[in-house]
Amino acid sequence: MKKYLLIFCLIAGVLSFTSCKNSNQEDLSVNTFEPTVSEEIAMNTQAKDPTPNKKVFESFIYDIGPRFGPIKRETVQNARSIDDFLNEEQLSKIEQINSVTIQVMEGIFASYFIEKGTSATFTEAQLKLLQSLKYSTSLMLLVEFQEMNNHENRLVYNYVSPYVTIVPEKQATYLFSEDTLKDYLRVNTEEVRADVDPEKLQAAKLYFTVTKEGAVENVRLDRSSFYPKVDETMINLMQNLPGSWTPAMNINGEFVDQELVVSFGLIGC
Repeated sequence: MKKYLLIFCLIAGVLSFTSCKNSNQEDLSVNTFEPTVSEEIAMNTQAKDPTPNKKVFESFIYDIGPRFGPIKRETVQNARSIDDFLNEEQLSKIEQINSVTIQVMEGIFASYFIEKGTSATFTEAQLKLLQSLKYSTSLMLLVEFQEMNNHENRLVYNYVSPYVTIVPEKQATYLFSEDTLKDYLRVNTEEVRADVDPEKLQAAKLYFTVTKEGAVENVRLDRSSFYPKVDETMINLMQNLPGSWTPAMNINGEFVDQELVVSFGLIGC
C-alpha cells in the first residue's frame, strides 16, 4: 500500500509542475493563477485590472487519437472494392457509379498520390496504392454516383467521401487514460487561455509520435491556433508529458510507431 501511495504522489507532483511553477498548488483540477498587469503586458495583451475568479472557456481539447476515423492496415491492404470502406446505408444509395478516387492526405492538404477508377471494384493501380500505405497514413475515398430521387423519379448526382487513418491492430495508449491527458492539457493551458477570444481561436492539430519504445517524439503543429502562446504551451506540454505510453502493436504482436493527433482550439478538419 505504501508503495502505491508513493507512486501516486510522485505522479501528482509531476503532473502539477507545468502550471504551478511559482505556487504551492498540488491539485491539477484547480488553477488559481491571476495575471498581474505586468504579466499581461509581457504576454502582449492589453493591460487591465486583474479580475478575481476570471472564467476560462472550457471547450478547448476535443479529441486525441488518429487524425480521422481509424481503419486497420490489414483491412486497407486486403480491400478490393468500395464495400470495404462504405457502410450499408451509403452503399444502398448507389444506383450507378461515376467515379471512385483514392487520395492520400498529407498534413491539411491532399497529396499527389491519387488513383481514379470508374467502378466499385478497385483498379490495379488503386490496389497497388492501398497496399503501399503505412501506419498513420490518412486517405480520402471519393465516390461520385447517381442515386434515385423518388420524388422526381429520376437519377440525381451525389457523392460520399469518407476520410480514414490507417492504424495498427492495437493502438498506442496513455498510462493514465485519455481523459487524464485531456485534463492535463486543459488545466495547464488555463493561464495562456485567460485572454483568448473563442471566436478568434482557430482549429489546430498537434501531431506527435508514440514510438515502439513508448516515447513521445516528433511533436509538431500543423498550423497555428492564432494564439502563439497557446501553440507554444501545447508543444511544451506534450514534449514534457509525464507518465508513459503503451506502444501500438501490429497483427504479429510486434511494437510499432504510431502518430497521434491532439485536436484543440475550435473543431475543424
